[in-house]
Amino acid sequence: MINQPPQEATGLAQWILLRLKPFVDDDAASLFADEAEEGAVTAGRPWSILIVDDDSEVHAAIGLALSGAEIDGRRLRLSHCHSASEARTRLAGDEEDIDLVLLDVVMESAEAGLDLLESLRAEPETRSLPVLIHTGQAGRFSENMVRARYDISGYLPKSSVTQQGLLSALRAVLQEGRAA
Repeated sequence: MINQPPQEATGLAQWILLRLKPFVDDDAASLFADEAEEGAVTAGRPWSILIVDDDSEVHAAIGLALSGAEIDGRRLRLSHCHSASEARTRLAGDEEDIDLVLLDVVMESAEAGLDLLESLRAEPETRSLPVLIHTGQAGRFSENMVRARYDISGYLPKSSVTQQGLLSALRAVLQEGRAA
């Protein structure tokens, strides 16, 4: 009998391996600014994205997927929290302007991310902060259920997100927030 990792670890490893490899459908040229293009200047400060997830492999995968990416000529600066309570403390400290939170649901408890989201919406300082749900529990926390109960900017199931899909979702949320 061959030793196999637990099903949860196997699923995550598959997500990381499958989702970070370039896909035929992904247009790699559109993911990154053409550095050879003359006159290409990054406009303004980088977009600040706070990744809140208890899985360090997810943080690494997102960092790799977004490495060198730009949205509207602005680089992405990724910050990391590994629990909802850590994110709550960081956001309350107001140490930096966060443009978007990429939030997992299941962390230190089954609904830690949603509890954090409720507290963010209750505070005037974070009420309008864009939050993109990024969950591995899409069956348990469906997009329809989450959208009906919570004010979110977007929803990405970890099982089906691609590099291009992640960047497109971030772009849509950031551009929507800028237009508001």
